[in-house]
Order: sequence, then structure tokens, then C-alpha cells
Amino acid sequence: MRKTGPKADEKVLSAFEKLGFHLKFDCTVSYAGYFEARTKSITLSDNDDTIYHELGHFLAFISGNTDKNETFKTIYESEKNLFTGVRKAYATQNASEYFAESYRDYVLEPARLKKERPKTYKAIQTALGKVTNAQIEKIKKVYAVIWKDV
Repeated sequence: MRKTGPKADEKVLSAFEKLGFHLKFDCTVSYAGYFEARTKSITLSDNDDTIYHELGHFLAFISGNTDKNETFKTIYESEKNLFTGVRKAYATQNASEYFAESYRDYVLEPARLKKERPKTYKAIQTALGKVTNAQIEKIKKVYAVIWKDV
């Protein structure tokens, strides 16, 4: 993961390792990337910046499903129309994809994100602040039954 997504926040990379998640490449899949908590994996079709989008889904998950809470949904509704990236249609279809793509922007273009979508920028920072050793241990306990065979 550190070779594929070296610019990702250290808290995210460390949590990925501590929770035993893994990265797979599969050029036969029809999607650019896919995060799946159940199998503790991220699958990519190519080695490109999609990794940061998928790590955005991972961050949302480990920070307590930030992308699904009412606070973030309000931010999504207020700032989604300010999104100007080439992936706008995909990124703004729902709060989860918006969060993931915004994490990508946070990693690759932080100054732009902070200027254009300041509430989203702050939400990413807040999510990162929730990634603690205690949170990682809580996730391990909660998902132990699901992950026992992974």
C-alpha cells in the first residue's frame, strides 16, 4: 500500500496495515477500484490515483462511517455543486462517493479543496482525527466475527 498510495495520510496507511487490509490488482475487472470492508480489501484495475479514492472509502469506514452521518450529508448537499473535477458526475452521485473523491482531492490537491470546498476539507480533517488506536481496536472487536475467515 505504501508504494501504491505513498501520499495518503499516515493515519490511513497505518490503520490499513494494523487492520490487516490488503490491496489487489486485477486488470480484468470492469471498474477502476473497489473497497470492500467485509473482505478487508481494495481492488484496483490499474496503478493510478484511484487508490486515493478507495482509501477515502476506507477512511470513511474506519472513522465511523463518516460518509453516512447527517453532518456529512449536510456538507455534501451544500458543497457538491462546487465540485469541479473531471469525475463530477460520479463523485457527486451520493455522499459516499463524494467523500471518497474528496479524500483523493485532500491528498492530491489540498489547497484547492480547502479553497473551493472548505466544509468538505474540514470534514476530511475531522474524519482523520477519529482514526486513533482506540478506534482501530474497536473496529477489530466489532468486525472480528465477520473477519474471522478473511
